[in-house]
Amino acid sequence: MIAKSFSYDFCAFIILSFLLIAAFFRRMTRGRSNRYYILTLCCCILSCFFDIIAICIDNYADPKFYTLQVAAHTGYLFAHNMTSVFYLMFIIALTDTFHLFGQRDVELYFALSPAAGLATLLAVNVFNGMLFTVKNGIYERGDFMPALYIIAAIFGIVCFIYPILYRKLFTLPKLISLISTFPLMSIAVLVQYYHPYLRIELLAITLSLLYISTFVQRPEAMIDFNTGIYKFNAYAHDMKRSFSNNKPVDVILINIANYLQIQEILSYDAANDMLKLVANRISTIVRQSRTNADIYYLDKGRFCVVMMNYGGHEKTEYTAETINAALKPKLPLNGMDITLISYVCIAKCPTDIDNFNMLIEFGKDLSGKTGFTGSVLHAGEILDKNKYNLMGDLDRIITDAIRDNSFEVYYQPIYSLRDKKYLSAEALLRLYNEKYGFISPDIFIPKAEQTGDILKIGRFVFEEVCKFIASSEFRELGLEYIEVNLSVIQCMQGGLAGDFITIMKKYNVSPSSINLEITETADSHTQNIIAENMKTLLDAGFTFSLDDFGTGYSNMQRMASLPLKIVKLDKTFADFESNPRLLIVLQNIVKMLKDMNMEIVVEGVETKELVERFSMLECEFIQGFYYSRPLPKKDFIEFISSHVNDTPEDIISSIQK
Repeated sequence: MIAKSFSYDFCAFIILSFLLIAAFFRRMTRGRSNRYYILTLCCCILSCFFDIIAICIDNYADPKFYTLQVAAHTGYLFAHNMTSVFYLMFIIALTDTFHLFGQRDVELYFALSPAAGLATLLAVNVFNGMLFTVKNGIYERGDFMPALYIIAAIFGIVCFIYPILYRKLFTLPKLISLISTFPLMSIAVLVQYYHPYLRIELLAITLSLLYISTFVQRPEAMIDFNTGIYKFNAYAHDMKRSFSNNKPVDVILINIANYLQIQEILSYDAANDMLKLVANRISTIVRQSRTNADIYYLDKGRFCVVMMNYGGHEKTEYTAETINAALKPKLPLNGMDITLISYVCIAKCPTDIDNFNMLIEFGKDLSGKTGFTGSVLHAGEILDKNKYNLMGDLDRIITDAIRDNSFEVYYQPIYSLRDKKYLSAEALLRLYNEKYGFISPDIFIPKAEQTGDILKIGRFVFEEVCKFIASSEFRELGLEYIEVNLSVIQCMQGGLAGDFITIMKKYNVSPSSINLEITETADSHTQNIIAENMKTLLDAGFTFSLDDFGTGYSNMQRMASLPLKIVKLDKTFADFESNPRLLIVLQNIVKMLKDMNMEIVVEGVETKELVERFSMLECEFIQGFYYSRPLPKKDFIEFISSHVNDTPEDIISSIQK
């Protein structure tokens, strides 16, 4: 008889031990997939341990070690076959599809049923030798030993097919990592079955688990190492998977509304310590509630708990109430007592929220959706589904609008108090969608800036304005210029000036017929870049205005350094009648701007009284609903044409009508 060697088993044992230790150092202890990966490792380690003992005794072939020899082989077969069970559970956990099997305790049945059956077979084997026998120290396989291999093969085939069925949930490298383990282990099993002295099966399994540890189970990409819980990309991955699998879950959203203020007060390390304390409180509550839940830290003081919903929401309500109560007491930190303003909200998915983008948009700022009550909120009560469906569809809507050229430029007339007629207009972008109607620029412009689509949109607006100015219709209106807004992202583009100059030359339009509007935000965030673009455009003959003056933290020194022709006062200044102090501020701002030789446009004016008051302050231009709303180009041309030869009295008369 050829002596067996445990060299391969010993190598496997060493590698598996390192993988197990690394799993704890890498914090691979949270979540189902990590749990079953560790159980698979443990079963493999036990298999190696028992196999090494069995090989040593088999080679010695001494009958006096009969009991130990039987125990070693029994332990090896049990642990080895349970490896397949836990590996299958690991695959199911990766796809997050346990809920499809329809039982609340399905995981327990998955583990106990094979274990009970296998234990029974091994116990009976002691009496009838159906699986293996030990006689005079010699180990021999029984007639039913192939049955264990068949069962293991069935588990292996399922483990191979299952990831392929849910391949959309995996990247290609992860999918290859998972399915490549099957052919490797199959070859090793066949070799060891026909050549029992070559103990390579466990080493093959070990190499597969090492491969998975490297390419599939990567906690460093999923764990926030400050709080020790999952981070946003793990949350995004898991929730996309849940929606894809139609898995019912309850999501507890926790927003610390005053996190940024606390961060400004505390040091960086102290702010991180605060997040750790909050994470620990939430983790302790979830652990004590004995519920199957995952905890995530998203960003900027936002946490999330995702719980499986088995038909009732009692545990979710209890957990949310407990978390809400736990965050109310002051946090002792660096000798200070920190008070958290915490919003806790339950979102039932897919009942309340049925897609990932909608969930993300809803969870961004709970404080902006309702006043602070201190009670647990419910998404179903505060959710405007149409709005969040819109936010979820917005990327596609913008992409389609760019492709189909369905954006439209409107024009709002600007009235000159000095010349008593309409001298200019502001170009404003509008977007209409068949499903949602008109979509506010306040919604689609920020999204377009995030995606970079604002560059294409901005170019479209500028070219449409140039086409209009180049037309004979525009020349007949007697307007001096059109104002065009520049977004922050446009200001950051080094080629902006050259692109605009090229378009104007294409339509033979004079730069003096366009006034470019920048905002305080654009100026403050892109000062160097905007200065370069402004210089090039100014040299080409463009003029500039500062839009929405007064909405930000106005830096007078920076504003004074900019070559501005016009400053547009934000519509909030039109509310000075309800705030006498604001009138004092307004009077001084107007005087300052005039001393700097800048013209003033007042936005948001809706009444005759305000027009008269701003006229007394000697503001040059008025823009607002009092004179006209933004109009489509055709209506704008008709409107201006009807007032070209009007006296101031005629214009007032038409407004009163």
